[in-house]
Amino acid sequence: MPSPSANTRPDDDSVDLDALPETVASGSTLLVATPEPIDGYALPLRIADRYARSDECRLVVTATVDAERTIRQQLSLSPSPAPGFGVVDATGDEHLLSLYQEYPTVYLPYPGELAHVSLALWELETALSPSRPNPHLIFRSLSPLLAEDSLERVTNVLGRLIEQRRSSGSLTVLGIEYTAHDEHTMAALRALADAIVWVDTSPDARLELDYRRIRNR
Repeated sequence: MPSPSANTRPDDDSVDLDALPETVASGSTLLVATPEPIDGYALPLRIADRYARSDECRLVVTATVDAERTIRQQLSLSPSPAPGFGVVDATGDEHLLSLYQEYPTVYLPYPGELAHVSLALWELETALSPSRPNPHLIFRSLSPLLAEDSLERVTNVLGRLIEQRRSSGSLTVLGIEYTAHDEHTMAALRALADAIVWVDTSPDARLELDYRRIRNR
């Protein structure tokens, strides 16, 4: 299995998001479908940043890029002061809690069991509340989780997490490498989303985004 940092490009600030709408409905769920891991672009973070206010909190689950790089990428996107930000880092090999640092982090063994991920998100939200309630939720990539757990279990847990975000008006952004999954899996994930952002790479290595609404909200 490749290391979590494999197949990434250098952090890049030239991603064009003009193909995306200027706003989305409160509580929306967006599925970001890329053909391969492109973690250097931090696309789920960028898309969340487009729609979240600068003073709103984000919780990020990552099994592809470690917490240090995820935090660095978020800080490069956010105006000063940076938003409240917590990370579930499932790239390592042990379970550790660092809840009282500037950017609270829960470390889980790769790729993170869903039950542990859900508990870690609750711990992060508790650590960040009440000063920054109702955080937005970002999964950098669902592919590692789907490689280790059943589709039914993944979608059931995601459905509950999404409903929690939706009821509080918070955004959910889900990354997925669609070439690693069959149509049945992609259909099940689309059923959770309000819109899907299809991503492709142009001949000059720039990202091309295609926003497709799934349901009206």
